[in-house]
Amino acid sequence: MDPRGGNHEQQARYFAGRAVVDGTALTQAQEALARGVLEVVLLAGLPPYDIEAAADGEETGVGLAAVPGRRHALRVLWRQDATASLHVAAELSNAQQAAMHQALRAILSAHQLWVEDGPLGEAPVVLGLTRPGAT
Repeated sequence: MDPRGGNHEQQARYFAGRAVVDGTALTQAQEALARGVLEVVLLAGLPPYDIEAAADGEETGVGLAAVPGRRHALRVLWRQDATASLHVAAELSNAQQAAMHQALRAILSAHQLWVEDGPLGEAPVVLGLTRPGAT
């Protein structure tokens, strides 16, 4: 499936389970949240992480991770290309990672998703498809 074209809603459903970076099964609430997050990611033109493609070395993309002890929350992570990271200094790689997490936080917030407050460089945690009080 091509993450750059087609029906974003259908593609978000396709990638929802495949974008979980550690392969952990999501709760029903997290699955619904994953579809919403991935639809936003696809609309922004970013590739979703695909655990099956990662097995073949294609690790770059926006991944998801369950938040331990929080059945209604998802952490949204940028997965850098591991090979490309080998060709830059660790400080630069860390700065790129933080910048992508900051960009993800801004994109998700702009689409009115409920993003937990946290340091800008950390992977954002999404709590809901709409912020409380958002219209």
